[in-house]
Amino acid sequence: MALEQILQGSYFSIESPLRLLDRWLNAYSHHRNVAMGNKNLRVEWTGRANRVLQARSQPLIIEMQLYFSCVVKKRVLFHDSSKLDVTDVNNSLKIAFRPIQSAACDPEEFAKNYPVGRVLDSPAATKMIPSRLSIDFHQGQWQGVFGYQS
Repeated sequence: MALEQILQGSYFSIESPLRLLDRWLNAYSHHRNVAMGNKNLRVEWTGRANRVLQARSQPLIIEMQLYFSCVVKKRVLFHDSSKLDVTDVNNSLKIAFRPIQSAACDPEEFAKNYPVGRVLDSPAATKMIPSRLSIDFHQGQWQGVFGYQS
């Protein structure tokens, strides 16, 4: 196996020039700041995501999940409907944040199913609300990432 194949997708990989060009051509040109809990969250999305959002008949619900198991994982899930407590970004977009503790630390079960043990609702958990959410719609799929600024 070539070194390039081993490094592909790893921490040390070099990003594809085509992906860099795509990111430059489809920048996060839309944004809105919303209050979520006691924090300010910047939600940003690309022009192509905006076109898909405007064509939808119902709002897209985006769940930001901070998942505590054997490791901590940030997940962004997209729903057409949900019973989550959401924050409105605009008429087309609603967001939710859930810190979750898994039922057990089983690496195989974690990788397959992300089992939910309980939603963390302590005061400390509510302080983990992210400060940035970036959304794109690329090759027929919603993509998202959230993060924290110091």
